[in-house]
Amino acid sequence: MKVRFWLVFLILALKQGAAAQDVPRPAVDVELLVEELFAQQSDENSVAYEDLYETLLQYYRQPLDLNRATREELRSLFLLSENQISALLQHISDNGRLLSLYELQAVPGFDLLSIRRLLPFVSVQSLGQIGQRTWRERLKNSANHSLLLRYDRTLQEQRGYTPPQGRSTTRYLGSPDKYLLRYRLSQPRDFSFGVTAEKDAGEQFAWNPGQRLYAFDFLSAHAQLYDRGAFKTIAVGDYQLQFGQGLLLSSGFSVGKGGETITTIRRSQLGIRPHTSALEANFFRGAAATHRYKRIETTLFYSNRRVDASMGDVLADDTTLLTLGGIQTSGLHRTPTELANRQRAREQVMAVT
Repeated sequence: MKVRFWLVFLILALKQGAAAQDVPRPAVDVELLVEELFAQQSDENSVAYEDLYETLLQYYRQPLDLNRATREELRSLFLLSENQISALLQHISDNGRLLSLYELQAVPGFDLLSIRRLLPFVSVQSLGQIGQRTWRERLKNSANHSLLLRYDRTLQEQRGYTPPQGRSTTRYLGSPDKYLLRYRLSQPRDFSFGVTAEKDAGEQFAWNPGQRLYAFDFLSAHAQLYDRGAFKTIAVGDYQLQFGQGLLLSSGFSVGKGGETITTIRRSQLGIRPHTSALEANFFRGAAATHRYKRIETTLFYSNRRVDASMGDVLADDTTLLTLGGIQTSGLHRTPTELANRQRAREQVMAVT
């Protein structure tokens, strides 16, 4: 039997008893931290600011239990290097469950700066604290609900909204107002349900089913369950895939080189995760599931969604076939040309990995 005692932990235990295991969670400016991390990511691995902010905000409101965290979940914090993650998991494997967050000081590679940054987003729960809750108890927990409303508008009058003059006749069809609505009901390692609606500046706020316009220009929804029997993840709606190092499937966050020692150039492999940002590209729409059998994980996914594209010439004499001019990923539909290319092509993807 291995005995673990550290001087700081022993002194606190003698003074405060069991309360020594409770480490005060320091307050943190999540927005400022995200800005620091956002500045460190490489150009080829860019990610939406809102996506990164929401991920860390969720862990801030519902800390990740280090005793139950997987390697993928630790990577999703974006605060630990690959060596630190391996050292932490090896420490737990060799010595058993963490007794307190103070124990992080004994993990090789964990300096005080890394621990201070990590504390607001993690916790250590005892066996008695872990238990199954009913759906009613989950829904009543206010920490599971997240609502974001945002309004933007540039005060100066921009040229795109002025009356046409001379040869320049192209103007934006909508108002300069930008709206964003996002609601999410989630519990880490349990479930996630959410909807996102956005209208960019210059886009129309109109109801036109013929053009697939339903007030907001962009609508997104997802439903995702975790750890249901032999299934690790089940997703319906909009989702992202993070596998490998980004050669084929990886749309998540990856930190580039910077002055901080906590970052890593290795991409996170989180598998299936919900698409919660307002990005109108680089996501899948359909269904996906990851099945576990012993140590083998198999992921099956299918996506069928419309994408923005410009069309080319008619092929031969067949008027039903057109060449594809190019996929557009800006998500902006302000001018008649942009609106004409909106959701013009259909993209279908299906694979097993």
